[in-house]
Amino acid sequence: MAALGLLVLAFPEVADAQPSFKEEHVVILLDRSGSMTSTRTDGSTRFQAGIVMARDTVEFTSPDNLPRYFSVWSFEDSTYAKHLAFTQDIQAVLNTLNAIQVGQGVTPLAYAACAAVDELRLFRPQILARKRIQLSSDGEENSSPMGSQCQGADSPTMASQSWQWKVRNKLRTGNAQNENAVPYAIVSDIVFFGSFLRFQPGFVAEPTLQEILGNGQRPVPAGYAVPVEGPFVTYLRMLAEESGGKMRVLDDTAPRPVYGDVNADGCVDMGDYDTVIQNFGLTVPPGDARADVNEDRTVDYGDYAVVMANWGMGGRCALPLRGE
Repeated sequence: MAALGLLVLAFPEVADAQPSFKEEHVVILLDRSGSMTSTRTDGSTRFQAGIVMARDTVEFTSPDNLPRYFSVWSFEDSTYAKHLAFTQDIQAVLNTLNAIQVGQGVTPLAYAACAAVDELRLFRPQILARKRIQLSSDGEENSSPMGSQCQGADSPTMASQSWQWKVRNKLRTGNAQNENAVPYAIVSDIVFFGSFLRFQPGFVAEPTLQEILGNGQRPVPAGYAVPVEGPFVTYLRMLAEESGGKMRVLDDTAPRPVYGDVNADGCVDMGDYDTVIQNFGLTVPPGDARADVNEDRTVDYGDYAVVMANWGMGGRCALPLRGE
């Protein structure tokens, strides 16, 4: 199991060509499994932090100012739920996010993610649209229904027919069984919160951590010190790097990130300004993906404006702005 992560997956027809998209279609996919009740040091739960970050995405100006359609989903136990069909009504999306409650089940991550891919591909297919999944989760796949398209054994090496192999194929080609090495059809932007939690036999979970694997293994208690860069995080990082996206890893003790915190140090300041200026005018790649704040694949005035608008924001901006 991983701690709260935010995963954004976009599906351009050919990523390298950077086509002129006409719309953006986003599925917000929320993990409601029991371990999402774990509390961060800022007092919020991982689930609450995920909701806040989803709201930030909804309220943030779209890359290229494209018309955007949002759909809201969640998953727990062995299934997923569609809370809101695709809509351009931002207030309806925000109201839906506010109304969703955390559950107590386990994590059918592969099942939900692959179903969301299908939903995106079928929505307004006649329109050339940037298609994205924003995934907020603290659970590695552990309960997708047997026989579902992306269900499979766990394999850190992505062995054939593992769930990791199938999900990567699905995001890349739209077919869980098609591993053709085509130019990546996704861009993965990931924000990962909290210490990495591995499933290990024999550990007894904290009473508030209500999640147990079907095979009887229990997650390591949230306070147990384990490496952040575990196999699941490595897998997510691979998806991000292969697709030209961004990966941010933040411990549960770190402040929730804000737009414009390019270097992820907890404060929007000169470090972020410098990174944007150093890459100004570059496409991504070769420009630094962190500087592409609005994710339009170009570092330009739009990214600069986000940094300036959020100057001094962030939980680690302890000092006054000193007139800057």
